[in-house]
Amino acid sequence: MPQEEYDQLVEPYREAMTRLEVRINGLNEDYRKKYRDYPIHNVQARIKSRKSIEKKLIHRELPVSAISAKENLTDIAGIRVICYFIEDIYSILSLVRTQTDLLILKESDYITNPKASGYKSYHMVLGVPVYRIEGMQYYPVEIQFRTLSMDLWASMEHRICYKGETPEETAEAFQYYSEELSQMERNMKHLLDEIRKDNPQEPTQ
Repeated sequence: MPQEEYDQLVEPYREAMTRLEVRINGLNEDYRKKYRDYPIHNVQARIKSRKSIEKKLIHRELPVSAISAKENLTDIAGIRVICYFIEDIYSILSLVRTQTDLLILKESDYITNPKASGYKSYHMVLGVPVYRIEGMQYYPVEIQFRTLSMDLWASMEHRICYKGETPEETAEAFQYYSEELSQMERNMKHLLDEIRKDNPQEPTQ
């Protein structure tokens, strides 16, 4: 795919991603004002590189072109929302669902139903309206909602196992660490709940 073709392809996706990132940060701020709490630790955004798009199309045995990418890929634009606790993820999800100008195209709950590897996250693909002189069109943006512990696990798994054959012993270790991190997170949430009982008016951030 020529660079110019790639640049033209990703331009509206970049706009959709930026709009959604601003919206999510705004919801986090509104939540803070209403509940004196921040559910989101940070928000990360990225546009898939030309090389990554080409590799994904080749892997799927699809034509390597901007048209093919637009028709077949929903993760050209991606946002990762890192929350503190699982409850925070579902709080933000409920707020996202109230945004009537966004289309929910796909959802995958890997928190309730983790992958066999131990991977946990909540994936959502949203259609975000982008306006051009030709009119309005929805562009997909994939959001991954994770807690800090889920993000740590995924980052380490990617660093250690990426592009390699994972030995059974290593895979079992990551399954174990996934549950250990989840338990640590539950313990931390319990500590927070106890502090809030003793100091109900204290902001958490």
